[in-house]
Amino acid sequence: MSKTLIGVSLVTAAIGAFSLPLAAEAATDPRIDAFRATCVPDRQNYEALKLRALKQGWAPVRAGVNDELDAMLGRSAETVFEPGMDASLASYAANVAGGEAYLVLTSVTGEPIDLVGCYLYDFAANVPIEPDIVTEWLGAPPTDAINEPAVIVGYTWETPASLPGTWDVYLAFLPEGGGASEFAGFSGVLIKITSVEPKEE
Repeated sequence: MSKTLIGVSLVTAAIGAFSLPLAAEAATDPRIDAFRATCVPDRQNYEALKLRALKQGWAPVRAGVNDELDAMLGRSAETVFEPGMDASLASYAANVAGGEAYLVLTSVTGEPIDLVGCYLYDFAANVPIEPDIVTEWLGAPPTDAINEPAVIVGYTWETPASLPGTWDVYLAFLPEGGGASEFAGFSGVLIKITSVEPKEE
């Protein structure tokens, strides 16, 4: 099954030989904050995730609202699943830090596992989000990375121990006009989490 369906530096200082060091404080990003508030608490339950999105101020959106959203969803719709598998999708929009952001929730069910995805997109972004923000949050460095600025800059945290039941967390930047953006149908920032939804006994 395709898994496409598809931080910053800490600063410390000391003033004078006898002064205490200033506390290190990791920078953050409002898109990461919005992502964590919406996508993490109910990450293993698709229906609960949809309710949480509404409670967090995300409004449902349909085709025609954003060309890049339409293109990306169109490519997702072309995904071919194995027999016995089923897929559901819901999309939303919200203002995050003064800009429009989009949220896509997915559910893919079948054997041997059911997966729930939560994707946050900032199509207007023209620079990556620093991965140290996610590393600080998850408490572990990325397990995989790709740094090809003309194509894609991406980081993967597979099965982070701090988030049980999580398949992976992914942070990426696709530059406009790059090969990855042409394939995916959008440019900008993507943050996503995929989790395993427990099967009913």
